[in-house]
Parts: sequence; structure tokens; C-alpha cells
Amino acid sequence: MPTGDGLFGWGAELEEVFTGLDRLLTRVGRDAGTRVLRFPPMISREVFEQSEFGQSFPQLFGTVHAFAGDDRDHVMLSRAMAERTAWPDVVRPTRYVLTPAACYPVYPQYAGRPDADAVVDTSSYCFRHEPSEEVGRLVAFRQREFVRIGTSRDVDAWFGSWRDRALTVIRSLGLVARCEPAADPFFGRGARLLASGQREQGLKYEIITEIDGHPVAVASCNNHRDHFGRTFGIEASGGEVAATSCIGFGQERIAFALASAFGPDLTGWPSETRDALWG
Repeated sequence: MPTGDGLFGWGAELEEVFTGLDRLLTRVGRDAGTRVLRFPPMISREVFEQSEFGQSFPQLFGTVHAFAGDDRDHVMLSRAMAERTAWPDVVRPTRYVLTPAACYPVYPQYAGRPDADAVVDTSSYCFRHEPSEEVGRLVAFRQREFVRIGTSRDVDAWFGSWRDRALTVIRSLGLVARCEPAADPFFGRGARLLASGQREQGLKYEIITEIDGHPVAVASCNNHRDHFGRTFGIEASGGEVAATSCIGFGQERIAFALASAFGPDLTGWPSETRDALWG
């Protein structure tokens, strides 16, 4: 049910799949000691700027705007809306930015803490300004993430183990999937070099399956090294700048892949799929 480019609604059947996916990811991903954090789909401008997302991906982020005017400005804005013309500049950016990735609100929670050592289970609606007719590419989507914060040694080991675990999760649903090296969509003159370096260093992997015959990434494994530890001032044991890693699952894409593979009737899905989601 499209409501705009890259925006969709859905009914009870797909919501049931989302519920099953949440249960599955909780079962396989929430290890002992995991901290559970949930956030709204917005972060403060301060946190966003500190993350440096805008420097790398200015084409993807979106800000929250609000009316900032008087009675006369209100008349001007109302007229523009009625006539479907450009809004006047009385609609201005607020101090809020739409969340680009579910893990971003996590890192400030550990800013300034010594001996940071944590695994966090988090989830949020996320926004990426890339309206497209490409299957599964939405501008607003649900993202479930597991985040590791700690020493570089511990985080590297966790990242390596989760590459295999993420692939196992998707295959447990009965989907044909593979793990591939990947790179983020960097912007600007150095984009190609940055993407090449990310692939060569093995810092990002994607779990690929198909939706309507098209290869689509349904999960992403990311090793940030000390980027967020440095930018948010997170300290691991021994005074080391903390390293971080995150594993993100795109819940709409997984649901679309299941519907594409097995059809819209949930009762007709393979028993292994149904057991993984609702068993």
C-alpha cells in the first residue's frame, strides 16, 4: 500500500511477520548481559553532527522542520499550502534530525564512561532520503540492531562471529542467502577511495537474498573501529579508545523477501520458516 515514493503501509499479515522476526532476533541475538535500549525515530542535531554522518552521506539524511513565524507568516504559509506552491522560509530546521541508523542514539549513552564494555540490542524506525522504485528500498524502515562496544580485540572477534550468525539467521527462514563484502554509499570526491578501502579492510559485509528476482541486502555487518569511540569520547578498558561494531537487520526487506519466496498466504509458508518465526 504505497503512500508516497519509498513509503508503504501494510496489514495484519505483514505485521505478524514483523512480530515473528522480532521474536527470532531476540532469541538468537540477545546474549546474556545484553542491554536493551529503544529510541524514537529522531536524534538531536548535536548528536547527529557529532556522529559525522552528514560529512559522509549528505545525500541521505533528513531534518525535522517546523513553523517559526507570526500571524502574517501563517497566512503566507497557509496560502502556499492551499495553492501547492513553495513554502516560505518560515518553515525552518529544528534541533532534531531523523534517525539514519538505529545504533546512532546508543553511542552517546557511553560517552565519557571508563572501561566501556557492552552489547546493546536496539531498534528504531530509520530514514534515508533515497526515494526509489527499487524493490525493498524504502525511505522509512524498521531496523533492528545489535551493537558491540569495547576493546578493538573484543569487537573484532564479535564482528567476525556475527557475520556467520547473521547469515545463519536469514537461512533459518528458508531463504537462499549469501554473505558478501560491501561498502557504504559515500558522497563526494573521495567516495570511491573510501568505499574501496572499506572493502579491502573487510569492514562491512551484507547478507544478500532476493526479492522478486533482484538481489537485495537484508542485513548489514559493520566494523566502525574507533570512529564512534573517538567522536563520542568512549573509553574501553586500559584507557583504549573504544571500538564499536553493529549488526543491522532490515525488517521490511526480510518480510518482502519471505513474501516473494513463499507467497502472501502465511499458512502456506514452509514449516521451517513458520517454526523460526512463530514456533
